[in-house]
Amino acid sequence: MVVVHGVGDPQPGETLSLFTRSIAEEERPLYEAQQTLWLNEKPDLSESVTQVKTFPAHVRRLKLREGSIELVEGFWGDLSQVRRGPIGVIFGMFQILFGLRYVAYVAADQPGVAAHWLKKFGLISSRILHGPVMAVTFYLCILTMAVVGTQVMWPQSYTGMLWTQVVLAGCAGIAMLAAHTGNKITRSRIIKRFWFWVNITTMFVTGLMAIRYTTIDWHATVAQYSGAVHPGLIWYCRVLVVLLGLLWFVETLVVVAMGCCWLVAQFHPRANRRALHVAFLLPALAVGIWGQCMPLLWVAAKEGIVKLIKLEKFEALFDEAIPMLGIQFLMALVMTAVTLGLLVHYLRRRSVMDTEKFNRGQRVPRLLVHPVVQITLGICTMVGVSLVMWISIVENSGKSWDADWLGHLMGTANKYAIAVLMPLGGIILFLLPKMRGVFDIILDVVNHFYFRATQIKDALDDDDEFDIRESTFEAGTLYFSRRDQILQRIKRILAHYRDEYSHRPDLVMVSHSQGTMDVIETLNDPELDWLRNSFGKVTLVTMGSPVSHLYQHYFGHFYPTFSDRFWDTLHHNVDRWVNIFRVDDFVGLDIDFAHLPQTHEDCVSMNGDSETSQCQLHFAHCSNHPVGARGHVKYWADIEVLEILKKEIQIADVASATKAA
Repeated sequence: MVVVHGVGDPQPGETLSLFTRSIAEEERPLYEAQQTLWLNEKPDLSESVTQVKTFPAHVRRLKLREGSIELVEGFWGDLSQVRRGPIGVIFGMFQILFGLRYVAYVAADQPGVAAHWLKKFGLISSRILHGPVMAVTFYLCILTMAVVGTQVMWPQSYTGMLWTQVVLAGCAGIAMLAAHTGNKITRSRIIKRFWFWVNITTMFVTGLMAIRYTTIDWHATVAQYSGAVHPGLIWYCRVLVVLLGLLWFVETLVVVAMGCCWLVAQFHPRANRRALHVAFLLPALAVGIWGQCMPLLWVAAKEGIVKLIKLEKFEALFDEAIPMLGIQFLMALVMTAVTLGLLVHYLRRRSVMDTEKFNRGQRVPRLLVHPVVQITLGICTMVGVSLVMWISIVENSGKSWDADWLGHLMGTANKYAIAVLMPLGGIILFLLPKMRGVFDIILDVVNHFYFRATQIKDALDDDDEFDIRESTFEAGTLYFSRRDQILQRIKRILAHYRDEYSHRPDLVMVSHSQGTMDVIETLNDPELDWLRNSFGKVTLVTMGSPVSHLYQHYFGHFYPTFSDRFWDTLHHNVDRWVNIFRVDDFVGLDIDFAHLPQTHEDCVSMNGDSETSQCQLHFAHCSNHPVGARGHVKYWADIEVLEILKKEIQIADVASATKAA
């Protein structure tokens, strides 16, 4: 029995401990032996092929009255899950924000020119946001610390020409050293690209320093803004603030272009509209979140500086850097209100939901992701973009953006945002560790679609039994590297037991949450063509599986119905599929088996000229089993779930067969 965990099982061996403890409630006395298998992982393609990693596979051998069962855990939490503690949760949140681009890219990977450009604009939006926008912000932080430091040590020194040149040279050295060190310690392409843009920003500021030193008249023209002249270091901060505003304006234009492509792509005859919604809304959501977080950080910096020193020109510069915080604040309030309303509705329905009501067709509201949330996010995106464009047009026309009633409203919202977001940010920071489970679920989806480019080195180093072909798309130019690592571990375990036994033992694969996707992908892998010859009856057990509720719902072009030829290997490898779910599970409910062939004969005809032995799975061999409303986690310790497992896969009979063999 191969046990593959999902969300909520962060420690190696924890899943097996919970599972065997539940079995012990029914089977007493229970004799248990523990062991840890150290299996070789696929060689790391970014390192020398002589360096081979290993991973632990915890084993429990249970001795029951009828015989014995061997359980082995396929652990992958170290590859995907959010780390524990506040720092781990914050790091996981950044992983999600940086990784939404991969989910959007796969969602837009559809036929049609409009979908193609929607996919490209999504990447462009992410690269602008995580490249030059963050690099300029990073450099602004360095200059801010330089201004504050010089003012504290030597008042008004930041206005002197010579001292400014010295400080700027020091800031450039710090930025270049940080970029060099960051490139050395990271293997992420996104982070490397960020450090590249930090170097570009350093060169830009250094060039400005040379220009200002030689052409004072040009400097004076640029420095004047609303009748004010920014001296010394503040002038460079002012230029970077203007540059940051231009970058956000370009980012807004990209979002507008994405919206146009999204609308046109809806009319393609083979378009998957739900996936197109994901492809447009996720990048827009990322822009909105960063557009809220970055001004909030500026506000926090300003409040701290004001308490330390009094620097009016610098305070005005901060106010200038966040004129559109009010827009983000209003949009965030609307999204929060809708989300909280949906959550309250979900909790009310959950409190009265049971299996009888579920069987009568009643459902709890969809949280991942409800259509109302999608519509609200789409409206907020369009309204927010329109307001940003309006402010930009007014500013370029020579007028003040807060001169009329709409601008005054935005200014008022900006003041309230500054007053509210500071304490609200502290509360959110305090509550972040409690949101680890939510981040864990989202990060699982992000890592499932995380990809990188295939290089020639990958093919040369990939002399392993399991290569990367099963997870390639677009003619092998990209592959899902993190998912590939997880699948490698499961296949390694299966290969170990293939070589361990000379007979053909029955195989039961029990999985939960995102782990069900990993098991389904593994059993549908053409590389496991030896599975039927190495094991007897193969039973698949899924618990709280998102395969239909999430992946087939939003990514139907990538995960079609189970009658599609895409699942031929799964039909061949699996004899029985048992799906267990809680009626209030917001991640995974019942799996859509309706499209499967009804009988074995239908299954054979579905495969055309395939041999009869190539078809095992059909509707009669698949079943959904609802249980009580207890959420998404702790399936392993649920006695009601264990009773279904004992009934459906007949643990006692499997144990007896193992003993006889």
